[in-house]
Amino acid sequence: MLNADYIRERVLRNSKYYRLTLLYILMVLCANSSILGPSMAFGYSAVALEPMMAPSSDVKIDKVEANWIATATALGIPLGCIVSSYTMRRGRKLSLLITSIVSIVGWLLIYLAGTYEQILVGRIISGIATGMASVPATVYSAEISSPKWRSTMVTWTSVTIAIGVLIVYIFGYALKDNWRTVALLCALFPLVSAALTLAIVPETPIWLRDRGRLDEALQVLKKFRGVPNDAPPPQQLHQELKPRPQRANQNFAKHLLKRNAVLPFAVMLGYFFFQQFSGIFVVVYYAVNIVESAGIAIDPNLGAVLIGLARLFGSVLVACASGKFGRRKPSIVSGCSMTIFMGILSAYLWIKDRGYRVNDNGLVPAICVLMYIFGSTLGFLVIPFAMVGEVYPTKVKEVLTGLTSCINYIFSSITVKIYPDMEAGMGRQGVFVFFTVMSLLGTLFVIFFLPETKGKTLREIEDMFSKKKKGKEEEETVNWKEEREKMIDLKNPVYEQAI
Repeated sequence: MLNADYIRERVLRNSKYYRLTLLYILMVLCANSSILGPSMAFGYSAVALEPMMAPSSDVKIDKVEANWIATATALGIPLGCIVSSYTMRRGRKLSLLITSIVSIVGWLLIYLAGTYEQILVGRIISGIATGMASVPATVYSAEISSPKWRSTMVTWTSVTIAIGVLIVYIFGYALKDNWRTVALLCALFPLVSAALTLAIVPETPIWLRDRGRLDEALQVLKKFRGVPNDAPPPQQLHQELKPRPQRANQNFAKHLLKRNAVLPFAVMLGYFFFQQFSGIFVVVYYAVNIVESAGIAIDPNLGAVLIGLARLFGSVLVACASGKFGRRKPSIVSGCSMTIFMGILSAYLWIKDRGYRVNDNGLVPAICVLMYIFGSTLGFLVIPFAMVGEVYPTKVKEVLTGLTSCINYIFSSITVKIYPDMEAGMGRQGVFVFFTVMSLLGTLFVIFFLPETKGKTLREIEDMFSKKKKGKEEEETVNWKEEREKMIDLKNPVYEQAI
């Protein structure tokens, strides 16, 4: 009889576990759907510039104008990051919704454009939407997920970006001469996302708590932790929503200047700097051109699709493995692989530029570019975007996540704008040597400065940067951990799922 009761209890507990897992997945997927449309702006220039410069195009542009069309989105992204800081303070759900609306407007303007200037405006607005999308979905995922799921789910933002870029590359390959239709198809994705956000996505309990709406926060958190609506919230949920004690006379500026805000801000800026100047986003924006410059002997549009596939595969791999390997190890592996394959490509081009014959039919540069992209997604392209949603204190999270993303995309706009000039002045080999050196320096930065956040709650991450001595607050945390372990030993399904 006891065995039957135990089996019945385990079945119920497993059923509850799977229901909660599906709930997390559904909410995070809906939140990340807001990224699809904006992320397509990254890859649109790679597939649209050649058709726009073709004699048959109804809007004629030259190489300089093509470079500005590619750069326009990168210039709009920092502004979108600033707007995102404002909208996130009004609600995570509202921020996701506004992002989708702005993305729709940008794509429709490009589709309806009759002049170069109108295309430019549409690209800037698309860039604003991309900047607005860079943080809210990650923050949303971090704030609704339990520590067990957070390490994996915050990486889904980068997976979604990779999917968006791949989709627009596929559109470009299938519709090589029709940049308008590609833009119209891209507009459908934020339209669907807006509908999903309105219909399904709830506000996060952390945001509700910080606005003094504790009852609503508890109801939402009960839903995400598997506690029945009619059941009283257990002490663990109150502990999870307990705000960190703050001095009454501390204003917002003092919160910004605290060690647990300044230190992660400096680390993330350093990581994003090496991300951008190692050439990752240049390859995304100029995928077709990069394929040609590297000497890859295939259809450049097909090469862009292969680049998109490599990026997606790497992003999915990181999402699956992040819970096990954390942040540092994948980042180190990523930097090393980027350095190795970009270095091999540089040496290959140096040999060919000096008249030596290499009978590889373009296989070596193809492998190098694809492995460089794949390696970048293992860490440098994915990890920093995942970390911005978890390393900052709640009091300054909206501002610092937006500011970090803003500065990151300023770096991006610089690299995208100067790439054609670098190629003209340094030659293709010189550009790839520069990317090799920056990849190496970025790897060293990760080794010496990037902290590990795997398995830590948001509060523990904040304490890690604070380096506080053990006091009353830490004792409470230790006591709660002991209590939590006891609850697991007692086979309490409510508390077990809350972890």
